[in-house]
Amino acid sequence: MKILLWVIVLIVIGVILFYMMRKGRGANTASMQKEFSYGPFVIRAEANTYKTYNINTGRSKQTDISYSIWYEGKPVVFPSALQTNTGLAFLWRVYALPDAPTPTLLAGSQSLYLIYIKDGQPIVEPVLEQSTDFASVQFLDSEAGQPGTFMEVFSKSDTTEMDRLDTLKGGRYLLVSGHTVMDIQTNKSLLFNKDNNAVDNYSYPQPNGAIAFSPDHKKIVFNAGFQSWNTEDSKLPDSEHALVVYDFENDKGYLVLYDDTDTRMKNIEDIDIDWFNTYFQWNTNGDTLSLKKWDKLPYWTGAYREKDNYYYLYPVKAGMLPVFKDFVLQQMGWNETNIILDTTAEYSGHKIELGSGAMKLDIVFQEDEQQISFSKGLYENDSPEYKTMVQKIAKAFDQELLSGKHQEHFGRIVSETKKIMGLQ
Repeated sequence: MKILLWVIVLIVIGVILFYMMRKGRGANTASMQKEFSYGPFVIRAEANTYKTYNINTGRSKQTDISYSIWYEGKPVVFPSALQTNTGLAFLWRVYALPDAPTPTLLAGSQSLYLIYIKDGQPIVEPVLEQSTDFASVQFLDSEAGQPGTFMEVFSKSDTTEMDRLDTLKGGRYLLVSGHTVMDIQTNKSLLFNKDNNAVDNYSYPQPNGAIAFSPDHKKIVFNAGFQSWNTEDSKLPDSEHALVVYDFENDKGYLVLYDDTDTRMKNIEDIDIDWFNTYFQWNTNGDTLSLKKWDKLPYWTGAYREKDNYYYLYPVKAGMLPVFKDFVLQQMGWNETNIILDTTAEYSGHKIELGSGAMKLDIVFQEDEQQISFSKGLYENDSPEYKTMVQKIAKAFDQELLSGKHQEHFGRIVSETKKIMGLQ
């Protein structure tokens, strides 16, 4: 009986919450509309702010910005696939494509569609229909012939973003949701790797988006990682990472394996076109890719992260710690008396705290992670002074590294997979 009673109580609560949310959606506290003309189209943006209920935070306000496209006073109708599984059954975004030969729009939510006029009628043509992932767009050739920024398609909630019509311009080839290449100049699209298959057990992209585009404009380069979950320990490859070169016209790809250490690939989030151009090359015809051959590899440097104001040295051996400590002391005009704390703990690693007066700096070496981190003192407040100081020391130490100093204190990168499995 007690179980039955609890079930009834939960059902009643669920019904009450459902009707509270419905009531909130119907009680708009604000509504705003804006219209934009683009060629023969009118794009209408509408913001609806309503009260909603969250079981954790209680009542709150939420704003949805929906779009509609009109032609000759009538709304353009989209396929039902637009509304599949999003929970927000309207157009999330509308993009103008000014480089198209005639007025053309790209619009949708998780599924994206081309909208243009043919024989006096609006055509809604699927570019990619899906029901699970967020859609994304990325020009493959907008940055001097190379990929531009990767952008996921989200619904808007900020009414200040209603003041303009979104625009996609600057390139000819648009990668849509990682599986379709659209030629802006012809409105033709090619779907590739529809089932998101790995190439020789390397899955991609890691991270999101393309990193390079071939000179013949037929192949896209993605970074990829080996799928260790389906492989025996004894059969793990030497190269955990590779580049996938995918021929989207013929729907097939191949791998270019690389070693993280020999390409100085410290973090996949740092992979960009400069890294690609440093370690890889297209052949003279521009259609096949290979690793560059080096007589002497580039020197290691550190990495300054502006988002957290940290400077990292990786992959380093224990011998780098006293070298870097002495460098920081020298830069600050301090000496050994400015070492406040020098201790080692099992999980946090070897920590050295330096300071004078109100200024405190931390150096932490984590041997298992092969990493030294340098920052303001852990318990110090953020300030422009600390940011300037960490940046200055990071830049100065990088200059020493670029001159060839201290390179003997760098090691080889151990793959995360092999670390976890205790294979290295």
